[in-house]
Order: sequence, then C-alpha cells, then structure tokens
Amino acid sequence: MTSKPTRPGPEPPPLPRRPDGPRTSRHTGRGSRGHQPEHGPQPAPGPAAGREPPAVREPVARPGAPGARGGQAQRARDADVTSATFGYLGAIFLGPIIPLVIYLLKAKRSAFMRFHAATAVNLSLTAALYGISCLILGGLLLADSITVALVIALTLGFVLWLTMLKYLIRGVIAANRGEEFEVPSWICARIVPLPG
Repeated sequence: MTSKPTRPGPEPPPLPRRPDGPRTSRHTGRGSRGHQPEHGPQPAPGPAAGREPPAVREPVARPGAPGARGGQAQRARDADVTSATFGYLGAIFLGPIIPLVIYLLKAKRSAFMRFHAATAVNLSLTAALYGISCLILGGLLLADSITVALVIALTLGFVLWLTMLKYLIRGVIAANRGEEFEVPSWICARIVPLPG
C-alpha cells in the first residue's frame, strides 16, 4: 500500500515583525530572562531605524484668536485686503466717508472686510467726535483769551489726531498682512458693531 504524497497547502501570511529587543512580561515589566539585555539600552526607533518621522500638522486657528474671528481660518483674498487698506487710507485723508461706503457695499462679503471696514469707520467717527469736542472747548476758552483757546484746543486736537493716525496706520499694516487688529476701547468708540 503506497501512500499518495500530500500536496502542500497555501502558505499562511507572514506574521508582523516585532522590534528587536528583549521581550517583556505584561505583569512584571522585566525581560523574559529576568535581566537587562547585554548590549545596553536600545535606541529609540526613528528615521535612521527605517521609520518615517511623524507628520507635522499645520497650526489651526482657533475661533476667537486674533487671526480667526468668527471661524475665519483662511487668509483674506487680495481684493478684500485692497479694499480694507483703501478704507483705512480714506479715513486718514477724508474722514469716515470712504470707510462707511466700503462698509455698506462690501461688509456682507466676508468677515474680514466687515471687521476692517467697521474698525476704520469707528476710528474715523471717534476722531471726528474728538475734533468737535476740541472746537467746543476752544469756543469756551475763547471767552477768556484767544491765545489760551488756540494753544489748548490746537495742542489737544493735534495730539488726538496723531493718536488716531497711529491706529489707522496700524490698521493698514494689519490689513495688508491679512490679519485683524484690535483697537483699544478707551481710544475708539464702537459706533458700528464689529463681527463676532
């Protein structure tokens, strides 16, 4: 009686390779032989050991962060940056007229435009209110002396104008970078509401 030769079956898939090093017990944390490996501590696997370095994620802007008001995590478009810059420059030379027109025409397009247009309008309107206050103060001091009225009213008006100019220029720089710029509430009244 002769036996038929058996055919070998399909080979099982290869088992995943374990990293070289001592095997440890789950309960004791010690090697299976009860002592440390003879070759010293094993280096941590890294790019040299054939593994890829971990992927680096891009930072995600949080809602409420300076550059991400209202969940706006993407950079502003070039047209929005140009309009926001033009609004600040118009506020420097012509007062609240140009930023108010930009706010009314383009504020619904993006939160970036709404923020910068509202900031430019608020700064220019606050500067106009400060100017009117300086005129009233100068008129009251005029009853005493023309010299006192001119010195105090013009000096105060000039200092307020320089302060507003500083914040408008900072707004131009922030708009050109595609960022948002917070003006302190003690210097600028919030007449037009900001988004968010």
